[in-house]
Amino acid sequence: MTRVSQGLAAPSVAWVNPLAERIRSVRTRPRSHAVIADRRTSVGADGLVGAAEELQLALVAAAGRPQPLVAVSLPLSTDAVVALVAAILGDLSVCFVDPSATEEHRRSLLQALHPDVVLDRSGIRAVASSSRADLEAGYVAMSSGSTGGGPKGVLSSWAGIDAFVPHGAAALDLDASSAWAEVSHLSYDLAMTNLLVALATGSSLHLSGSLGDRLRPLGFCARVEATHLRLAPRFIDLAAAERVDEAPRSLRVWGSGGDRLSAADAQRVFDLGVPTVVNTYGTSETIGFASAARFDAGDDLPAVHGAVGIGRGAVGAWRTSMEPAGEMLAIESPHLPGGYLFGSPSGEFPRWDGPERVLTGDVGARRGEELFCLGRAGRRVKRSASFVDLDALDAEVKQAFGLATFTAATPAGDLVSLVEGPGSQLDDLRRGLPTVLRPDSVPDVLVPVAQLPRLGNGKIDQAAAQALVSTAG
Repeated sequence: MTRVSQGLAAPSVAWVNPLAERIRSVRTRPRSHAVIADRRTSVGADGLVGAAEELQLALVAAAGRPQPLVAVSLPLSTDAVVALVAAILGDLSVCFVDPSATEEHRRSLLQALHPDVVLDRSGIRAVASSSRADLEAGYVAMSSGSTGGGPKGVLSSWAGIDAFVPHGAAALDLDASSAWAEVSHLSYDLAMTNLLVALATGSSLHLSGSLGDRLRPLGFCARVEATHLRLAPRFIDLAAAERVDEAPRSLRVWGSGGDRLSAADAQRVFDLGVPTVVNTYGTSETIGFASAARFDAGDDLPAVHGAVGIGRGAVGAWRTSMEPAGEMLAIESPHLPGGYLFGSPSGEFPRWDGPERVLTGDVGARRGEELFCLGRAGRRVKRSASFVDLDALDAEVKQAFGLATFTAATPAGDLVSLVEGPGSQLDDLRRGLPTVLRPDSVPDVLVPVAQLPRLGNGKIDQAAAQALVSTAG
């Protein structure tokens, strides 16, 4: 079908992306509520489509072009979901920016993105036109530099997302009878995956930007009678500390393979009364997730180096595989985005390895037909959904305490620091580390060594030091 540009005055277009057709189909069926936010505002199924069509016309008119790139800086709310649906129905490009982020952070993202129009709490405003080429319509996931360098973005087309939706929904056992609970802002790629799949399958959405609900996720689910929640590994401690009589019996919890879900954490979730855990694997650069493993309470939880599996490496047309030349995981699909829009990193991961393949930068393992994600490769590791630069960690310790250290991650995910000098200084170091390091980057184990192994030029022999860490770990 030949695509025809959208006129400024009509809500319909000659070419309609398949995700828009899917959402129109499921969202025009009668339901009591389609979206509920913070128990205060709601949008019914019929009202959601109507409000989105009205907003789409306003965005196009303000931008002065039929298919603008829209930056949405609204809190997690019904308005934010309406904006997302407006972009899908109007075949626009959209990126979400968290309004609670620092002004400098938001400015850097907008400067890199250079949108045609911005939608925030003050309304809609056009941005000075640029020479930026027209983008394919879709969702732009932004990285603000957590993987190195400045902000960069990658665009997933609505058609590609539509191809993922039914398979992602099947992996999560999500349908029109389900209710999704979401507490993460839409600028977070996994929150976007949640809502896109839920929207396109007709599930009810329950949103809360409340800090209290983020800290008590099971209580939030019980209150809104949700059937699905994403519970990241770092929030399992919070859920375990809740005082709820019983977890919702139909609750399904799913995680991300990149967060490296351990068998111990999965069992802790089951101990809360949660019946099912789905561990997924993927990156924001590859749309949704490309592998998934389902575990039910009472199941045997096979693990490699403490990590449970991520499935057999197939979600629809998406495939997770082991790089032939090493241990790195790769994702392949004909629906992958074509690469970074701007700020493309050099030599960093994720990294495109052809038009339909991305090297993730994650170390993997295979046992039989099952795949396992063991964490990040190299001197950058992912801990509690954020990255820790081990070289920067050692430099910070050197500056603060005058001690030479070498820190590495074990296959089980622990951080072990070799500390040069007598063991008598370790107690003071343990007390001091939390004052200079982020909680997720504080080493789990400190090991005194008389001298760190060094090369002839005086630099640390990383291979020899890694061998010592492996022994200590």
